[in-house]
Amino acid sequence: MTQERLRELLRERVADETMPDYSSRAWQAARVVRRRHRLGAAAGVVVATVGVSGAIAAVDSTPPAPPPDTSVPDVAVSKPDATYEGAPVWWSPDQLEEQELPTVDSVLPEQIDLDDVQVLPQMERAVAAFARGRVVVLVGPHGESGLASLQHLKKVTKPNGYSYLPTSTGMLTPDGTLLVFRQPGDTFALFHIATGQWDTVDTFSVVAAAPPAEAPFDLGLAQRYGEDRDRAQSYGMGLPLPVSDPGSQLSTPEFMVVPGAVLAFMWDTSDTNKSRFKNCCPVAGWLDDQTVVYESRKSDAQLVAWRVGTHDFRTVSRITGAYDVASFALGAG
Repeated sequence: MTQERLRELLRERVADETMPDYSSRAWQAARVVRRRHRLGAAAGVVVATVGVSGAIAAVDSTPPAPPPDTSVPDVAVSKPDATYEGAPVWWSPDQLEEQELPTVDSVLPEQIDLDDVQVLPQMERAVAAFARGRVVVLVGPHGESGLASLQHLKKVTKPNGYSYLPTSTGMLTPDGTLLVFRQPGDTFALFHIATGQWDTVDTFSVVAAAPPAEAPFDLGLAQRYGEDRDRAQSYGMGLPLPVSDPGSQLSTPEFMVVPGAVLAFMWDTSDTNKSRFKNCCPVAGWLDDQTVVYESRKSDAQLVAWRVGTHDFRTVSRITGAYDVASFALGAG
């Protein structure tokens, strides 16, 4: 048999074969595994490309290979949208484009209505907590919801004399079992979600996370806000990061830093009804070791998932109802 005839037979053999679609499986796998490691260097793209090229060559010159591996492949880092001082920068969807994003499965329900909750929480733990004045709306891992009263919580006074209710993006513990609030005298008030009971302790700490990711450039006037979530941190305005459309996008955008990547949050200034809020996008957590979630604060708030180093964005949850601040425990489902 000639080499040319062998090639023809092999092509006929694979003519009706189709490549498996991994994208859906990859997003379904985006669950609640807490992030401890980030994507490797962009050299992974080269490795993936070489692997694909080798597979094609094998079909053309050798007998059929064993069935393909059906495990979820690593996410290939894409070309960034821009760079800033040598650092790769990707652009988020703006507040209008976010409305059109498809959804992704997670421990949170796709729709959260803060105006439709029970009087008391009936859950072992929570995956989200939304402060609304003197109450907190708790959302459980099965979509259940309830209210926790903060009526007896004392305000905390800053050195400048300003007093405030100590709700924050860090009030829900990572395991979702407690609400924690700083109190006067450096004490802490703890709300036990499973029992609905309050406790006061002199000290409180959680398991230390990995050190924050270092920004790949001088932060200048940009101030961090929200929690550092396993080396993902959001920053406010202050740096001249490039934007997708200087004619319509707000300049010096807010941004998020993760190891090896920067996400600049786009803000469409032509939209007067649903504009982003200042400090729009604190980090909510991670769905898996490749997918970070940020909270998009605006008239109709959303949780948005970004597969780091790609142009893939999905909606985790859409939130109805106003709130002051939210805290999440995405690994507590």
